[in-house]
Amino acid sequence: MNIRDLLKLASDQLSKHSDSPRLDAEVLLCHVLDKNRAYLLTWPERELTASQREQFQLLLDARLDGQPVAHLTGEREFWSLPLKVTPDTLIPRPETELLIEQILQAYPEDSALNLADLGTGSGAIAIALASERPSWNIIATDLSEKALQVAQQNADSLKLKNIEFRQGDWFQPLTGISFDIIVSNPPYIASNDPHLNQGDVRFEPLSALAAGTEGLDDIEIICQQAHQYLKPGGLLIIEHGYDQIDKIHHIFHKNGYENIVQNTDIANNPRTTLGYKPR
Repeated sequence: MNIRDLLKLASDQLSKHSDSPRLDAEVLLCHVLDKNRAYLLTWPERELTASQREQFQLLLDARLDGQPVAHLTGEREFWSLPLKVTPDTLIPRPETELLIEQILQAYPEDSALNLADLGTGSGAIAIALASERPSWNIIATDLSEKALQVAQQNADSLKLKNIEFRQGDWFQPLTGISFDIIVSNPPYIASNDPHLNQGDVRFEPLSALAAGTEGLDDIEIICQQAHQYLKPGGLLIIEHGYDQIDKIHHIFHKNGYENIVQNTDIANNPRTTLGYKPR
């Protein structure tokens, strides 16, 4: 069977199991062939070996069972950077790149700042920022030792030297340090949300997804405690759910942040809130 026919067959099978069946099939086949997607378009008549077909079928079956593509390939691209991911980490989403865009727009290239990334997981946010701002000093925290091991491996593979990873609950490993920027993509799904039992998130760590009955428990903690760690005029920016915009604004306001701004993601859904500690 050649590449074109195999992709069509796989896409048809995945159509009832995935929002992006063709893309899923292409990514899995690229992983088997160790080629990029341009290769699939250039050589659609190329036939697979029996071993390659068998390997692809195993991956396809796992995807049909609901396992995330990123877990099957062990990799996910974020900010055009290849990142290792495992079941111990949240899979980076394109929407989270909005955090990177907003921070880079707010602070010039020649700045030298201290930044904390809370709940770093695979290290996606910290690594993207470190790659764009090598003069920044970045500390990334996570409660999970296994997640931090993945994050460290990602930083090492990209030869980034301006990130330090520390284990602990939110600000616990940051005692005595002041930051110009604190960023986080914390858990923000309600613990009883039925979506937690559907799709890819079934295979991701629940601790990285859910936070109390309204999904706001960790955001409340971060907003309350960030004041102790931000320099005067420092920025707090977080990702949150599209339906939490009013409650998040209230949390920022009641905790004394100024110049609060909320932005939408690539799908035009409310996704981030930022505010500044008064000078």
